[in-house]
Amino acid sequence: MSTFILILSLSAAILLTLLLFKRARKAKHKRVVSSVQQHGDTNEQDFLLFDLDLPFTPDVHDVIYVENEYDPVINGYIQEHYEELQQMFLAKKVTLNYLPRLCNQDVPKEVLQYMFPHLREDFSFVNGNITMETLKEHLLSGTIEGPALIHFVQMEAENPSSYYYTYRPLFADSPISLSEQFERYLQPITLSYRGEDRTSFNALSKPKSENDVADHYFNDGSDNILFADKSIDDLTEEIRKRIIELRKRGVQLHLLHELVEEQPTLSRMVIDKDFRIILPDYNNMEITMSPLPKAVYLLFLKHPEGIVFKQLHDYHDELLDIYKQISNRVIESNIESSIRDITDPTKNSINEKCTRIREAFLKQFDTVYAQHYYITGKKGEPKRITLPRELVDLQAL
Repeated sequence: MSTFILILSLSAAILLTLLLFKRARKAKHKRVVSSVQQHGDTNEQDFLLFDLDLPFTPDVHDVIYVENEYDPVINGYIQEHYEELQQMFLAKKVTLNYLPRLCNQDVPKEVLQYMFPHLREDFSFVNGNITMETLKEHLLSGTIEGPALIHFVQMEAENPSSYYYTYRPLFADSPISLSEQFERYLQPITLSYRGEDRTSFNALSKPKSENDVADHYFNDGSDNILFADKSIDDLTEEIRKRIIELRKRGVQLHLLHELVEEQPTLSRMVIDKDFRIILPDYNNMEITMSPLPKAVYLLFLKHPEGIVFKQLHDYHDELLDIYKQISNRVIESNIESSIRDITDPTKNSINEKCTRIREAFLKQFDTVYAQHYYITGKKGEPKRITLPRELVDLQAL
């Protein structure tokens, strides 16, 4: 009998503890909300857990606006200041995903062709799969109580079958303006795009020797280091604008990749007798380059084993011969000088040409595909074109 009474007492104590904990948590939440409403302190945050069946793969660079029911004030603000907000978020290396703007809209043909060059030109795609209701269907823990910004952080450590998002509320009736609420939200965010934190920033150090100059400053696009001469290796304004416009599409891009293909489809490459670079499986796309970068490109195509920049001088005569065949005219003194510079490992000329080659492909399609066609390689190792040689038909030379 005494044992039975003891068990009842323990059970009652446990239930009372749980009840008090629940009430304390609710009280804390009310205090947080009240504090945010009164003081605009948007640094307070909660979290949401989503299952792994979301129609897109979460990315730490994506922030998503969510709400339980339509808030006319906040939606009106976002719609009116959409471009301004996008620029603010992109400056912090994140994208603001405003689902009403992304859902049920045709994806522009130029975006599809840039992202997936192998698709037929008449291919179309309408993004109707990511809505607020879609997100709620995959919610495992937490509640979308009102307008908020959610941001993927990591896989939940204790439950590897879910995605962990931070949850930060927005308030239309706060004395703190929506503009400042967005600014406060962005302040603690510190991210880099993929690859930016993988390099020791070569431009801030110096080559080990004179013969290491070309190799030291080589950039294949896998990282965005600061260059000794930005006018040489920065991508053109046209390409940078295109990349920014793509980043603005956020989760829409992830959904496209999920639906279209998991692995990039590579095209055959034909170098015809007129030295034109044609990609037959990308709707017969032609890659255009000026003669000197094209000569460098063909030189690397002829050497699938790669070329060590310290040994560039060994390829002077071969590069000169390729240029003669491409230009089909007498070599002028300034061209001879340029080729000497390209094959001089103490100069940065080879990197200028590699960047022009990289740009020629990035003008046409996304880096997921382009990286297989332009010249890549790590510091101190041979630089090469990684496209499988069974896909290369070198009719010239």
